[in-house]
Amino acid sequence: MQNKYLINFAKKFWFWFWEKLMNGFAPSDSQGNYKRPTGILVDITYDLNCVTKNSFLLIGNSCPWCHRTLLVHKLKDLSKEVKVIVLKPDFNSGQWIFNEKFEGCKTLNQFYKNAQKQNIFRPTLPLLFNYQNEKINIISCESSQIVRLLNSIKSESSTKTLQISNCDKEFLKIIHSDINDGVYKCGFARNQKSYEKASQNLFNTLSKIEKKFDRNLGNWICGKDLTYADIYLFPTLIRWELIYRLLFKCTAKEISDFTNIIKWRLRFFQLSNVSETCLDFEWKKDYYNALFPLNPSQINPVLPSLKEIMKPFPE
Repeated sequence: MQNKYLINFAKKFWFWFWEKLMNGFAPSDSQGNYKRPTGILVDITYDLNCVTKNSFLLIGNSCPWCHRTLLVHKLKDLSKEVKVIVLKPDFNSGQWIFNEKFEGCKTLNQFYKNAQKQNIFRPTLPLLFNYQNEKINIISCESSQIVRLLNSIKSESSTKTLQISNCDKEFLKIIHSDINDGVYKCGFARNQKSYEKASQNLFNTLSKIEKKFDRNLGNWICGKDLTYADIYLFPTLIRWELIYRLLFKCTAKEISDFTNIIKWRLRFFQLSNVSETCLDFEWKKDYYNALFPLNPSQINPVLPSLKEIMKPFPE
């Protein structure tokens, strides 16, 4: 009888403790649906070409939102215009840290304070900024805005770079909400109802994209041109088997069931410089060790390498 009371107490205590942890990094609405905090936005008329000198992009390799900005940086070959600095996660303190002190800062939190940006939910990546009059000028920490700003820069590269075109904004919002955010809505759902809602939206949208490939005339999501839709979708789907399927419970269907999407993913992966942005060892280490509420044992599952997953299809 004592064991029964002990088990009930332990369950209630663990659930209370789990909610406290989740509130710290995965806030939800009143129905238990995950709600991503909004970052710092810049005026939409901002012209980055005017201030590319001393511009920097701070990223973390495991973060899919950072990944989409890095993809644009690589595909447009902007190494001369914007310097990329990679931060790493500190699991013990739950924050991003610099490999070496940067402008006197060891942590991203210190950097935000130096930039006088303290009234935010928490310091986040990616972060695009530059120096103006010896002061840190944060341009944006919203990846959706950063990819457009980076794409607007005229590269000084001597090599030909890919053109990333616009696409329907409503379609892009659906990818962002139901797939990019959708996997997190599954993983960070607070109850069964919110999880099932997120899962249904996620796989319904994947099905729509799968059918879209049957109708269009090109290799990319919106047809012959590479667009922001491709940039948005890739960081989520390249992590699917390694992270989201298991850790975030995205299990309603196997991603291999979406044959058009799988072929598209391989085409994108084979674009110049894309594979070097995909660091599966770091992804697995960071996700399975950092997200304690989702993986309290911190056991890393035995998984195939990305190289195995992304084997070219036989001719």
